[in-house]
Amino acid sequence: MKPKVMLIGDSIRLYCQAEITRQLENDFTVWGPEENCRFAKYTAKQLPVWFGVVGTPDVIHWNNGLWDTTHLYAEDGPFTPLEEYLRYLAIVLRELRKRCPKVIFATTTPVVEPHATQKNSVISAYNQAATEFMQAQGVPVNDLYAFVYPQRTTWLCEDGCHPAEAGKAAIGAEVARVIRSCAAS
Repeated sequence: MKPKVMLIGDSIRLYCQAEITRQLENDFTVWGPEENCRFAKYTAKQLPVWFGVVGTPDVIHWNNGLWDTTHLYAEDGPFTPLEEYLRYLAIVLRELRKRCPKVIFATTTPVVEPHATQKNSVISAYNQAATEFMQAQGVPVNDLYAFVYPQRTTWLCEDGCHPAEAGKAAIGAEVARVIRSCAAS
């Protein structure tokens, strides 16, 4: 029986899931929700539903942050305040670890600026705080921000946020590489 990989995350995960699955399908069973996992609080709410479908995974690759760092209204700042974001990351991590010892957290990918609802400075600040938290918890971090940033103008589509075909291929391959490495450890 193949080891089971669970993918949890926002639209970046959704855009890349087919490529991740293609890269891993010979050695792993890959599952991710059909829906966008949105922001960290929503992910915390939906975990029981998703675990009811997937069962017990062997490796989980997870990201939250794109929705959390969104500026819906300029005068309000990020959709999820940083302290709340970290609180819900902690809740999600606790629940993931109850079911799976191998959890990988992925940082939020950059955008092409100027962007209507996102700022790389905010994404970077949230990524730094999340990375520090995850490292303190012994969770490996897949730094997709650093991976995508140098190629963001060619890997992201016209909306400046979501992966274009080249981005899907590159991000999917990188996520698959990190999952393989974690599964082997």
